Amino acid sequence: MGPPLLYASLYLLVATFVLRWDLRRGGERLPDFTETVWSLWTLLVFEPTEPFPHTPVARAVFWLTPLAGLFLLAQGVFKIGASLFDLATRREVWTSIMTDMMSGHVVVCGVGHVGYRVIEELCSLGEDVVAIEQNDAKGFLEAVREKGVPVHIGDARRDELLEKVGAGRAKAVVCATSDDLANLEIALDAKRMNPSVRVVMRMFDQRLAGKVGGALGLDQSFSTSALSAPLIAIQATYEGVRAAYRIDDVVRVTAEVTVGASQAEATVMDLEERLPCRIVSRRKKPDESFASVRPRDVIRSGDTLVVDTAAVDLPAVRFQLG
Repeated sequence: MGPPLLYASLYLLVATFVLRWDLRRGGERLPDFTETVWSLWTLLVFEPTEPFPHTPVARAVFWLTPLAGLFLLAQGVFKIGASLFDLATRREVWTSIMTDMMSGHVVVCGVGHVGYRVIEELCSLGEDVVAIEQNDAKGFLEAVREKGVPVHIGDARRDELLEKVGAGRAKAVVCATSDDLANLEIALDAKRMNPSVRVVMRMFDQRLAGKVGGALGLDQSFSTSALSAPLIAIQATYEGVRAAYRIDDVVRVTAEVTVGASQAEATVMDLEERLPCRIVSRRKKPDESFASVRPRDVIRSGDTLVVDTAAVDLPAVRFQLG
């Protein structure tokens, strides 16, 4: 409603000066300025309080003012109706309201395969998320909106859009588009707006990602292919591998291991002292969920463990627990 109100104010101001000028020129009674504004305002809302003037220009103003009021009223009704009945307009209003209420949230730029998975994980962690996507035909947009995540359509490289999604008050910005240069530009803009924000940037070239992240002071840069390569290689070799990651030159895995019937009962602490692994969780029966463990919990035969170990040590761990 901002533009109609602005137009109405401008019209009242101009019409007041024109009306007073014509009344003065024609020798008519000249009310004070505020009274003139009030009479035109009542005329604009179809409640005239002053008699019809005799000068031609003033009469034209009296004819035009109700028409202007009718036009502004129709424009306001149209905008309100559009916001109530048009899905796109309602969604845009809701997105703006929800984003303005957020602080300390995470901004995810790009709702592709990677961006969608990142949003899923952030939502499962209970984080407030705002998304930006340039292509409003992306297949993941509706799934993201169903999670209650506001999605802004536009180019995240535009400063005004980053400001609109609250990058200045966000705690993290994830640059997950499929364009390396776009991710880099978004990361730099986010740091410029909010030097304390944590920036995580996706790049396809892992060597370039490391160099750029270090040189520009970004918090983290990653390559999806470099992150997934160790997992694919380990899963092709061993079964039951849940995840794989690299620390310096060592690839570590999180994998399931079933304790064999010949294994004597032992506490988690004893097993970790004896084996090159850390026990993350345990499932006692196949139909149960995995649960966290404590150092003094007793591990028995038939238990399924999730262990964290170096990839090269996984065969030995399985052999000794089998």
